[in-house]
Amino acid sequence: MKKTLTYVKLILSIFLFLIFIKGEKVSAEGNETKIYTAEDMQKLIEDPSGDYILMNDIDMKGIEWKSVDFTGNFDGNNHALLNLTVRSTSDSTRTTYDGNYKTYDTSFAGLFGVLENASVKNLTLMGVDVQIQTDQPCFIGSIAGFSEGSDIENCKIVGYLRLDVATKMFGVGGIVGYGGNGSIKETSADVTLICVDHDRENRDEQFMGGAYSAGFLDVDHCYIKIDGYDSDHGYVHDGGLVGMYILYPLGNNYAGYINNTRVEGMITFFEDNTDRRAYCKDFIGEVMNWTYEYVGNSSDFTRNEIKDYSKDLQPHYCEGNSYDSEVFEGNCESFGFTGYTCKECGEYAFKTNYTLKNHNIQSWETIEEATYEKQGLEKGICSDCGEEVYRIIPVKEEEVIEEVEEEIKPEETVVVEEVTVKKEEKGDKTMEIVMIVGLIISLALIGAIVWALFKGRKKR
Repeated sequence: MKKTLTYVKLILSIFLFLIFIKGEKVSAEGNETKIYTAEDMQKLIEDPSGDYILMNDIDMKGIEWKSVDFTGNFDGNNHALLNLTVRSTSDSTRTTYDGNYKTYDTSFAGLFGVLENASVKNLTLMGVDVQIQTDQPCFIGSIAGFSEGSDIENCKIVGYLRLDVATKMFGVGGIVGYGGNGSIKETSADVTLICVDHDRENRDEQFMGGAYSAGFLDVDHCYIKIDGYDSDHGYVHDGGLVGMYILYPLGNNYAGYINNTRVEGMITFFEDNTDRRAYCKDFIGEVMNWTYEYVGNSSDFTRNEIKDYSKDLQPHYCEGNSYDSEVFEGNCESFGFTGYTCKECGEYAFKTNYTLKNHNIQSWETIEEATYEKQGLEKGICSDCGEEVYRIIPVKEEEVIEEVEEEIKPEETVVVEEVTVKKEEKGDKTMEIVMIVGLIISLALIGAIVWALFKGRKKR
């Protein structure tokens, strides 16, 4: 019996402990810093190791975003950043190496310059535009220029990335530039990638990939659509998925995987080099490590090699830059955008200037009042789809009262005096009425008292 009771107590203790742990986990969730506005995005720069959750679709148009080196967790919460523009690398560098394991001190650019032991999930980048010009080793990607020990999951990217360089080591990736010891899962990328080598004299190591340009990131259940253009006077490593598949960091014995992924599109490239390699394939340009799983993949990919090295490759060659444009409004399900079509060829077309979804909001609830120093916040619920939408209440403007000195005319003085007199007369009459009523009441009370006294004496 005692043993039975002991076991019961033990089981109850374990049960209560598990409930406690679960409760702790639940209580820990929901503590992310909430991002409602473009201004709120600056919090990532202030605290790059924090946990964040996107509460709203945010238009980043007009803001030149500074790539953040990030070690926290970013949950897009199935929302989007529109028109993200990146023109500079992040502050720190990391060591990368080429196929000969030669090392380079490298800089990076993207929404995040560097991701280390971090996570990014449930995020859409619509119309992301990353363009970098540098003479230093550099890798760029839409979500991150560099990723190590980090996971990217359930993200969607539509964008344009271009790298103009004159250096020894560089690459462009649709999602990540260079990475290892991490993963990309259930993510799609529809990207135009351009890489231009401006150094015709020295041989370089160049990389391009629809998912990432070089490294050893695991990939599962992804969809990649790539339109790539690579003009290189060194050694080309291009792939619809990854340019060079190489263990990172060096000495890692991990067996990776590329599974259940679809690659579509084309890479147009040239390799102006007598000692040619010209790696360009549907999934992996050059394989440096063969220890990986490869299951359930498919592709519809074109390798388009050009032998004319006289001009840099790009999506469109018509001169004049003359386009017809049309604005498409968004709705509850999709973002709006402006579509451009070349007037000369009628074939080349692209989308830009994405706009927020167009929801039907009947009323707005104030979440935070605006002050003279800080913006406020309102929440609305779409009556058509039920989506929660937030909008900014502008900072209050202080009222400026201008003192205007005017000459007062004599007749205006008379009017004022007349009004004053009337008010005074009205006040005097009121006082007279009050005094008369009071006198009448007083006399009535005195009369009543006298009558009562007189009646009392008469009885005696």
